[in-house]
Amino acid sequence: MTDEENSSPSPLDLEASLPGLFRPQFSADNQQEAEKVAFASDFSLVSHPEEVLYADDAPIVKIRDARTYQDSPLTEDSAASLFHKKGFCLFPHETKVKGWNENYIKGMIFGSDISKVYAPELENIIRNYLLPEYHVIAVDCPPAVLRRGPKSKNEFYGTGVHQDYGLTLEDYKNTLAAYDASGQTAKQVQKKFDTDEVHGMMVINFWRPIGGYTKANPLRSKPLAVCDPDFVNTDDTVHTGLDAAVVGGIKGKQTDQMALKYNSQHQWYYYPNMTDDEVLVFKQFEVWKDDPMSKREKMPVRGAFHTAFDDPNTPEGCPPRMSTECRVQVFVGKRKDEDSSKWTPPAPLWPKSGSEWGWLACDMGSIGMIFAAVGSECPAIPEFLNFVFSFAIVGMLAGLIKFVYSLRREGNETRHPCAHYFSSSLGLTQLALGIWGMALVFPNVAYLADPSPETCEIGPMIAMIIPAIIMAIVLVGLVGYGIINGNSSCVL
Repeated sequence: MTDEENSSPSPLDLEASLPGLFRPQFSADNQQEAEKVAFASDFSLVSHPEEVLYADDAPIVKIRDARTYQDSPLTEDSAASLFHKKGFCLFPHETKVKGWNENYIKGMIFGSDISKVYAPELENIIRNYLLPEYHVIAVDCPPAVLRRGPKSKNEFYGTGVHQDYGLTLEDYKNTLAAYDASGQTAKQVQKKFDTDEVHGMMVINFWRPIGGYTKANPLRSKPLAVCDPDFVNTDDTVHTGLDAAVVGGIKGKQTDQMALKYNSQHQWYYYPNMTDDEVLVFKQFEVWKDDPMSKREKMPVRGAFHTAFDDPNTPEGCPPRMSTECRVQVFVGKRKDEDSSKWTPPAPLWPKSGSEWGWLACDMGSIGMIFAAVGSECPAIPEFLNFVFSFAIVGMLAGLIKFVYSLRREGNETRHPCAHYFSSSLGLTQLALGIWGMALVFPNVAYLADPSPETCEIGPMIAMIIPAIIMAIVLVGLVGYGIINGNSSCVL
């Protein structure tokens, strides 16, 4: 994008007001320990209200038609080329998502089209088009998206120039902590970032209309404008804090975000007439280990400032925008060798392989314990039914989760961390129940040789002793592994 290219006229370049910009003379302190400028999501409660340019005095800004910098019709390669240069692009993408889940808890527990369908689609775009030159260590896609417009949880639009995650990794973690009281999300980000193989991380936003928009009936209301980061200096930014409680966060917590001072040299872009088969991709955040993160005021601006805006060409009576965005964490390693192979998306969760059906059958075999125990007598071990039902139900539930989320496939444990966590927790519960079973059955093993309704019949004994023996073998294996591993560590 040379100056000559930027000066070329485009029939869909336009001029529009962009509210939420700070006055150019506003003095902002961008050091990490400096006090943030506090504001609410609608800019109604700003700690320096006289410095913010609202709708009535917002500057009129030239917004360029970014389509003129990509191939027509759109191609993946031209989109990737612009992303490499400017950190944003319009990517052609026909998704197979049917349900745009907004509920993060529901998505984590039960899964959704976002985790099952959209996540692999976006990972393919990231690995093979946006960042093919890097070893991508991890791609963390949330199980839900942020929707805007009618019939969504957020019927308002982000009208006000902003950048969501600040400049440093500390900024980013503070923002995550404002929505997670446990602090685990921020700790996991730091843990991944600190690994030797990770050289940097970024958040990439995939923003798209979902209102049934086509070439004949494209999006015309409240498009998104993005600012070219190459034309934004750190001195142009204002360190701000959003009241997290306003948008579902923790009361009393502030995020670490950024606002922008008006500068006529900033270059703004938008993509007119978007359809459902196009996705606007832009970097929201990017840091590398060799950045001067201890000096926030020296950090470069890499994330794209953005805002919804009122397009003066929007037809009268145009229906409100329906859109969605998905913010994806990407942990990046070193650059690849030239001969590195192309990444292949993981297989969908369905259909299942023969071995997966076989594992499910083995896991469901616990139901045989119940059939063996029910209807039989075992007065010598009165707790036998409690043990049998508990062990069988926990085992079947763990097996069912592994089956549904294909956790035995390579990589799926990290793609579905919540399912992996639940199945692992159930596995530990089953181990504890197995120890209880050993305590019940091993002292009474003699009843196997002389089963009787007065002591214990054969069915209950079989139902208890098989899982007890299996758990005993598992425990011996774990102890043996610990001893061998411990000795190896001592030798090293």
